[in-house]
Amino acid sequence: MNIMRKFFSITKPSVKSPEDNHSPDIITNKSKLPDEKLEESELRYRRLFESAKDGILILDFETGNIVDANPFILKILDYPKEEIVGRKLWEIGLFSNMEESERAFTELKSYGYIRFEDMPVQNRIGKITEVEFISNVYLENKTKVIQCNIRDITERKLAEKALKESELKLIKQNTEYLKLNKEYIKINKELTNSLIHIKTINNELNIAKAHAEESDMLKSSFLANIGHEIRTPLNAIMGFSEFLLDPGINDEKRESYVKIIKGSSMQLLSVISDIIDISTIEADQINIDSEWVNINDLLSEIFVTYKKLVEVKKLSLHYACDRPNELIQVETDGNRIRQVLCNLLNNAIKFTKEGEIEFGYKLKGNLIEFYVKDNGIGISPDNHELIFQRFRKVVNINGEIYRGNGLGLSISKALIEKLGGTISVNSELGMGSTFFFTIPYINKSEDHVEVESANDPGEFNNLNAKTILIVEDEINSHTLIKELLSGTNVRLLRAWDGSEAVEYVKKRKDISLVLMDIRMPVMDGYEATMLIKKIRPKLPVIAQTAFAGNHDKTKALEAGFDNYISKPILKDSFVELIANYLI
Repeated sequence: MNIMRKFFSITKPSVKSPEDNHSPDIITNKSKLPDEKLEESELRYRRLFESAKDGILILDFETGNIVDANPFILKILDYPKEEIVGRKLWEIGLFSNMEESERAFTELKSYGYIRFEDMPVQNRIGKITEVEFISNVYLENKTKVIQCNIRDITERKLAEKALKESELKLIKQNTEYLKLNKEYIKINKELTNSLIHIKTINNELNIAKAHAEESDMLKSSFLANIGHEIRTPLNAIMGFSEFLLDPGINDEKRESYVKIIKGSSMQLLSVISDIIDISTIEADQINIDSEWVNINDLLSEIFVTYKKLVEVKKLSLHYACDRPNELIQVETDGNRIRQVLCNLLNNAIKFTKEGEIEFGYKLKGNLIEFYVKDNGIGISPDNHELIFQRFRKVVNINGEIYRGNGLGLSISKALIEKLGGTISVNSELGMGSTFFFTIPYINKSEDHVEVESANDPGEFNNLNAKTILIVEDEINSHTLIKELLSGTNVRLLRAWDGSEAVEYVKKRKDISLVLMDIRMPVMDGYEATMLIKKIRPKLPVIAQTAFAGNHDKTKALEAGFDNYISKPILKDSFVELIANYLI
């Protein structure tokens, strides 16, 4: 009997739940159909089986082994069909362990029906999907067969969670409103002869309520928008990554796809960084570093970075230094200055369709004033303060809302205020915009001019067989570092956790550098580094971690690390950092 007849010529089931209406009904009565119509019916139901939007598994009644599966469940489990046929449910992540699976199987055989309304399913790479699991026993040619229907309820669970949070929020707001209302009644009793005063209070309550509702609306809009901002670059990354696997792809296309993936990755990283920044700002936990920054060099680096981006849109880019031939150094946080300038330049590029963009600085007494100027769509004076508020996005003349998460200018404002300065805009609709921001300026004396490192990252390829110990529990991160170091003469050692790294350092005196992950099982990077420094105090240990906040860097350096690099690791900065310790 072929597979169609084996699993689709099924007689009336012994037990069937009335709630199981979401998967295709794959039951027909073989005895009532001629062979030709039977085969046609079986083919039709096989198509329904294959195209079903719910997962379907067919099990052997005696053994509980999987004998067939439709594409939808294969997608959830991330298994090819041939790897799950013949296996038990618990072996592919449908139950947390064998005992639980066997208990369910025994119950199913006894009662002919089981149902789990909320069941976590783990695929082979560890991803968890919430599903509804229903299983029935059917008679097929006097032989019992088990059909399992699996529905992905992730979206439903998220919706339920959102609804619950919304209800709690409304309860909280209602409580607050009732509290205000009680105060209003008390005031009303005490000031019965002051109607004007009562009206004033009532107006204030209405304004506060309107502000609260507006804030909720803005945050809801932001959450919906941020999902789009994350999914858009992620779609490009995933899509073009698959194209790279095509063995027939030519070099020109491969290079083009890699550029798209890299650009989309940077776009995604920017969105994530904005979310982290606004969270730390709201929690008042943002940290500002202090270092001597060469302003002319900073603007030159930014110009080189953005020149190509501007040329793609057929715009021209200029930058102006008030004193280009002097050493203008300021004690400030260079990364934060760069972040604000990049935010303003990104906006200028986004809102300018043709013409030019200019940025630069001017010295004004004890202040240094930076500016970014464009001849784009402009901003109405009524919205000059509005654009610096969180989650705010201004509609242009044609009613169009441009892409973005509405955080860039509010983050920039918070950062500049932390640096001791102010930010403002001069703009009118259709007349372009000029953004200004200032920071305190005390020029560095010539006695403290810093000497640039003499190390040339280009010499990195000429290392004399140095040994680097990579301490990393994630195989893909290890592979990336290995590729970044390919083409050099370095030897690589691999430790899976901090404890193993300590043992390597004890035994191998030829280790010249340690790249240490922070979060690992058995022993984390902090403890491992402390022990390594006791064994070999002068051995350089560089922290590598996905936590990228300034406080994380400070914590790493205080824990004994010689330096710090955050993930995602970029090749140029990584090579330069390693070269400083090995050349």
